[in-house]
Amino acid sequence: MKETNRLDWLKIIYKDHKEWIKIVKGFGENVYSEDIVMETYIRLSKYTTPENIIKNNKAHRGYMYISLRSVYYQFYILKKRIDMVNIDDYEGLLQLPDYDELQEQEAFHKVCILIDEVSENWTWYERKLFMVYRDSGLSIRKIAAGTKISWVSVFNTIKNCKQDVRSKLSETYEDLKNEDYDRI
Repeated sequence: MKETNRLDWLKIIYKDHKEWIKIVKGFGENVYSEDIVMETYIRLSKYTTPENIIKNNKAHRGYMYISLRSVYYQFYILKKRIDMVNIDDYEGLLQLPDYDELQEQEAFHKVCILIDEVSENWTWYERKLFMVYRDSGLSIRKIAAGTKISWVSVFNTIKNCKQDVRSKLSETYEDLKNEDYDRI
């Protein structure tokens, strides 16, 4: 029952939809004026009552003006925060990697997958510490401080993990270093 009543008073407001769009265009927004009006309808349905907005079975123009202006200013502030860039000015910045770099990236990705496969045989503790060390770029001391684990334990665990990876993937690593990507 209450929802039907809400739809009824929103229909009364919507009757002047074109006028609300003209008001927003008067604020200076031509492109998103209809979106701002629609956002205002949503906010009115959430935060106001029919008694505030409907007077003599018509939309209260002053209340609508203030509501539209409020939503417009919120939109304007958000729009100002976004830096608009002309793509033509930055044509040279977007460079696709050449084929050699692509091969190198694919090979590196394969090595990372192989390391993940090697780490599947480790304990949960070893795997987590190694992944934090590998992926975060944090030093052993910072990992120890952040996890409240002694740095000696972190150091020994990572050292053992590195030795395991080296012993199992030494040939693969040599192929990567020698740029022999086909053998990986």
